[in-house]
Amino acid sequence: MPREHSVDVTPTVNRPERRRDLDLMRMFVVVGLVFFHTARIFDTGDFYVKNDPTSELVSIAIAFAAMWGMPLLFVISGMGIWYSLRSRTMKAFSWERVRRLLVPLVFGVLVIVPPQIWTRLRADPGYDESYWQFLPRFFDVQFTPGGFPFLVGSDPATALFEWAHLWFVVSLFAFSLLLLPVIWYLRKPAGLQAIQRIAAGTDRLWVVVAVGLPFAVLDATFGGEEGLAGWSRYSYAVFILYGYLLATDRRFGQALRRHRKSALILGIATFAVVGFLFMLGSESEGVDVLADYDAVSLGMRAVRGLSGWLWIVTILGFASGSGKDSRASADTKAVPSVLNRVSSYTSEAVLPFYVLHQTVIVLLAFYVVDWPISATLKYLTICLISLVVILAIYDVAVRRTRPTRFLFGMKPPRR
Repeated sequence: MPREHSVDVTPTVNRPERRRDLDLMRMFVVVGLVFFHTARIFDTGDFYVKNDPTSELVSIAIAFAAMWGMPLLFVISGMGIWYSLRSRTMKAFSWERVRRLLVPLVFGVLVIVPPQIWTRLRADPGYDESYWQFLPRFFDVQFTPGGFPFLVGSDPATALFEWAHLWFVVSLFAFSLLLLPVIWYLRKPAGLQAIQRIAAGTDRLWVVVAVGLPFAVLDATFGGEEGLAGWSRYSYAVFILYGYLLATDRRFGQALRRHRKSALILGIATFAVVGFLFMLGSESEGVDVLADYDAVSLGMRAVRGLSGWLWIVTILGFASGSGKDSRASADTKAVPSVLNRVSSYTSEAVLPFYVLHQTVIVLLAFYVVDWPISATLKYLTICLISLVVILAIYDVAVRRTRPTRFLFGMKPPRR
């Protein structure tokens, strides 16, 4: 019987390259969030800082990106769980989750998140409370067991506490541990056989499409949440699980490449249906298509859940390349050393970058939105300066000392 952490049905020749590509893709998505959250300043929805005027066109772009952006990050995180468990026991993995996710989550809520809420309050000309006066009120919280995985919520009397962008870290930490019994089963012979049977059926397009039906059911049943990119929180647990499964067998990757063009066509078609149903539902006064249970709202969320999955299939399928050069890439020495160095750097930087990014954007945007320049220039200014500031904070203030590395979930520095 093979040891728990050595079970694998993926050819070993592709492991180093696949892990490197996974790290680069994760950083690509997180960097993309800088452009996404900066765009939130210019859309018609609610955000911490808003430009005047806002744009309906930006709102459409935001709606499209929200369909696959955060779900893709959860899928990639699920793939990372597979790699992590190749060299760790379940117990060691659980402790790693505490060190790598819970510690930066607590630090982020205490230090990184509050400035965003204070900045939003400062947009009111009549608000004159100092940050240190505001901070104790931010931590007026209550236990909310019914809001799992968000077990701490704001006291209604103050309504100031929120997880902000760290909802991703909360969800990833909670669902990763919650899924461990399922993953434990999947690593056993019976589980591996089940994975192989599923992988064998993915050569058919309808199977790949049908895999997205749980998202349609979950979002229609539980409703989407605007603060969670419009998805049901429970959908993210399935995205993590799917990411884990995608890393277990090379045939899943082959299926993504094989069906990527068909998924693209279906993704475009279903997104158009989502847009039509959203506009139809929005015309009815008092209807919230993300939460209500009328026929239009249910249909919109169901199609949106399926469409989001199709876009993930499309993106991962095209990102995986042609698949024809896997043998040629077997020799890891042939991989350009600069790419490996970039991968090594980004694999450490991705979580600190995520924890820092939205606060930097909000603080910077508070001043830039009042500049007498066009909205396009404001957007580009906020994006570019935010990227520089985030990387500078990470490189100078985070990664160079043991205490800051610990607070941001990083491993101790190498000697």
